[in-house]
Amino acid sequence: MFEFLNPQYRHVRARHNLSYQQKEVQGTVTVTSIVIPCTGADFVEEALLSALFASRFAPAAEEIVIVTDQPAGQFGELPPKTRVVTLEVPFREESYRYKQIYRSRLIKLQAPLQARTEGILMIDSDLNLLQMPEISMLEGHIYSSFRQGKMIAKLMKAPEENRPAYYRNSIRPYIVDHVNGAFLAATRQTWQRICPLWLTLFQDTWELMDDSQPPTDQLPLAALLDLLDLKSVNLGDWMNWPVSKKIGGNTAVIPQEVVGAHGGFPLSEWQKYLESPATPLTFKGQDYTRKVRYLTDAEKQQ
Repeated sequence: MFEFLNPQYRHVRARHNLSYQQKEVQGTVTVTSIVIPCTGADFVEEALLSALFASRFAPAAEEIVIVTDQPAGQFGELPPKTRVVTLEVPFREESYRYKQIYRSRLIKLQAPLQARTEGILMIDSDLNLLQMPEISMLEGHIYSSFRQGKMIAKLMKAPEENRPAYYRNSIRPYIVDHVNGAFLAATRQTWQRICPLWLTLFQDTWELMDDSQPPTDQLPLAALLDLLDLKSVNLGDWMNWPVSKKIGGNTAVIPQEVVGAHGGFPLSEWQKYLESPATPLTFKGQDYTRKVRYLTDAEKQQ
């Protein structure tokens, strides 16, 4: 199938996967809302920390919005400019192994629509902003940091009848460089186009697939970018810098160039950064991060 798509693949890669530095025209919409999805009481602490970093280091933002399934009272005293929006989302059946992860994706895919301003950045709750993101956005574009790996690999072991037809002729799920869903910026109008289809494709994909792997939101995101003919813009590694991968297991200073620091456990190390960004920090390695983020519901209870 991939060979069949090669001519289109080259065309789409050249036309749609753009580097921010190469763009000749930049928009006038900047980041004014920072949205942080948070599902489950066990992630309240890190969402609050992410909101605190956004409040302190991204001062040009007009609002910080924590979108969650938890009551607002669970979050206690909020950082400046922060509000909580609580959504009602359904549970998967009792036998489904990744109920909380599935539920967290339903929250995330609706979270950008809870913002009130025109320039909306959505970040995962384990991503801390260390600087104000400087992004001038155009309609019909989504801004992110790319990561490596063909998202279509998530479907390769599934029976043919369980693979949704819309992936068959899509392009982006087959491309190695793809949008990382932990840091996504777009205009309000663009998010209004993305979110309903993203939710539909996510639910359709993971209702058909079994629960042998955690349900990912990035596979349907890759497909919808094709379906809506949106351009994806690579902002570079500093916007979404993987802490555990880069310095986990060692003691090191966070580079000054980092805008968004993704991951980094234990959270107590970030308190040292708040006191002084030049402080050497000791975070756990990448294996730990993946282990604690993608547990089944049964594993989380052990």
